Amino acid sequence: MTFFERYFSRLAEKFILKHETLKRVCFFIISQKPVTKLFGPIFTRNTDIIELDLTYACNLKCINCVRSCRQAPSNDRMSVGQIRKFIKETIDNNIKWEKIRLLGGEPTLHPDIFKILDLLLEYKHSHSLNTCIEIVTNGYGKKQKDILLKVPKEVKISDTSKKSEVQEKFFAFNIAPRDLIYYKFADYSIGCRAISVCGMGLTPFGYYPCPLAGGIDRVFGFDIGRKKMPSLDDSMVDQLEISCQYCGRFRGMGGWVKEEIVSPTWADAYNRYRIKKPALSLY
Repeated sequence: MTFFERYFSRLAEKFILKHETLKRVCFFIISQKPVTKLFGPIFTRNTDIIELDLTYACNLKCINCVRSCRQAPSNDRMSVGQIRKFIKETIDNNIKWEKIRLLGGEPTLHPDIFKILDLLLEYKHSHSLNTCIEIVTNGYGKKQKDILLKVPKEVKISDTSKKSEVQEKFFAFNIAPRDLIYYKFADYSIGCRAISVCGMGLTPFGYYPCPLAGGIDRVFGFDIGRKKMPSLDDSMVDQLEISCQYCGRFRGMGGWVKEEIVSPTWADAYNRYRIKKPALSLY
């Protein structure tokens, strides 16, 4: 790398750092109760996209995992029966999803992954030809790569191609805003950009306004997952008010970290989880 390349690379890094910091400051301001009271809700729940947490098993267990696969490992996974229930509710409510994303954990570790894909493709062919079925994988390891080669061509594969447990652009998920004094007056009911971009979440324990809320619930044991598909006019604000207090994502994107940072509330929750995992009612 030449001197000029190094110079402009450093300038770019500084700009990105400032840009991400600015975004975080802006979100802090717009999340305060006096501001939300004046301007109303900022984000809208996306009812066109849904992420299914098929399993919490993972072959990589990244630092700062937003599903706590590393911090609170679990054998919990969605059953084929639950997938059928989701599809039935989708058809009964005449919903044509823009995108159904399959995640985890590592979704290719689900023992019934191909049966699940067949069911979702059957829904697509019969009721919603424009729906994108997408599997999100870390693409790590020969076993995962071999499974991905067998995935039907109609399924979009989003391969993040991870190489290790340390990720360059993972935020500090385990910093709970409620542990930070300057979020004392935050309005958690507004959610964050995730409810607009990522859409809803569905886990073995029900529906959530965003996928991260489901990962939070399984660790803290609030048992707030909806056990039937929410109506389009259900804002799911009650779930946001609870889960967003614990989500590091609520502080805005950026602030990427490579090390594990765990605030006191999360440390206590993980300790309790290791002693006795919460018992949540199933979807």
